[in-house]
Amino acid sequence: MTAAHRPLTVWVQAARTARPGPLWAAHGPVNDGDERADARHMARFSTGWERCALPLADGGHGLGLTEPATGEAVLELDDFGRPLPAEPATAGAVAAIERRWPAHRLEPDEEARLHDADPGLRYSLLDRLAAEGRPGPECFHVLPWERVDRLADQVTAALASGGPPVPDPVRLHHYFAPAGSRFTAALEQLAFALSSGDPRLRRVATTALCARLAGAATGRVPQTTRERLRLLLDAVGRDDAFLHATAALAADRLAGAFPTPYAPPEPDGRAIAWRTLAYGRAASVRNRFAPAADAGSTGSEDTVRRAPFTLTLNVRSTGRLYVTVTAPLDPATTDLLARAYDEVLLLPVQVTGAAEGHEVYVLLRSLADRLAGDLEMTATTEPDITADQAGPPLGPADLPSLDPEAVRRTLACQVRESDRRRWRGLLERLPDGHPVRRAMEGG
Repeated sequence: MTAAHRPLTVWVQAARTARPGPLWAAHGPVNDGDERADARHMARFSTGWERCALPLADGGHGLGLTEPATGEAVLELDDFGRPLPAEPATAGAVAAIERRWPAHRLEPDEEARLHDADPGLRYSLLDRLAAEGRPGPECFHVLPWERVDRLADQVTAALASGGPPVPDPVRLHHYFAPAGSRFTAALEQLAFALSSGDPRLRRVATTALCARLAGAATGRVPQTTRERLRLLLDAVGRDDAFLHATAALAADRLAGAFPTPYAPPEPDGRAIAWRTLAYGRAASVRNRFAPAADAGSTGSEDTVRRAPFTLTLNVRSTGRLYVTVTAPLDPATTDLLARAYDEVLLLPVQVTGAAEGHEVYVLLRSLADRLAGDLEMTATTEPDITADQAGPPLGPADLPSLDPEAVRRTLACQVRESDRRRWRGLLERLPDGHPVRRAMEGG
């Protein structure tokens, strides 16, 4: 069966000879006049086309396709509508990959050619390959990770020094979307926040960076980039004490501690939650109130530390289950709470063995020397009950992305009316009709 050579990019444009040689130039409307169409799926490219690099009248070569039977030729276009650069050797490597499409791996000479190719070409190739096949994680190493390396170094140095990044931070664009994690967008956001001196945006960006790296397909990230990102996460954990445990979890994942992501990034931007034990041993008690258990017991308690948070799980003989979270407050964390979290800190917690459900949020309140918050739930008959941190701590800026069902459960589990009023005050900041605000109706 003859391989089909189809466009890698969304846009193509007809090519015609502009000078002897021949030298080519793009001519006529994009995508046969329908710019909203996706050239990768146009029926005209289903058979008969061959991959090539067309010498351009303006210099260099552009990635193209020719149809020998008709003499037609098209140039593939980048995001700015310009011919996508590709030398003949690069086009040859793409052609070889297309001949065994969808390729599960890249040959060493193909990798070498692609590492030197235009970033837009590398993105387009992996984007289509990931959509149509099952490429191995090493295939994604040809993406322009050198840009991530440079920006990670810039941001790490800025966090360590307390100053802004270099005046011209590296732009990452959308080139890393095929790798499946949006952590590069969070990294760019963090660089911008540092440059602009916005502490709230900085907190949002570092939270997203830690969460997305903890859920990333780390095998798709080259080892050298993982090492730089681990240095960055160390700087983040030292910069924001509340993010210490999440940054450490993400760093462990980059080091290979957890080869499979606990949860993929949510497409709507919702905070990522991990399975119990993602951070290590969860607070766990043997449920002595199951039907076959000893009825003479008065209660059980266990504690787990996720610096700076301490989670305590207490199950009473009445069948009530209490989850308590505390964290020490000193001048530094008091300032961090005010500057980056607007005095509001929510900790996602996952509980097993509770009748109300698994995912909840603990709203911490400031006391004299500590933050504290708790929830009261009902124990089921499951033999074991656990509680653990289930994601990074959140602030008011994260309210729109909370899980409405988890908010509804949380409101039903408040111990004090004052905490219930605080929750309602927070949710009233959201627009009328917002799904998270509507959770109050079930609280």
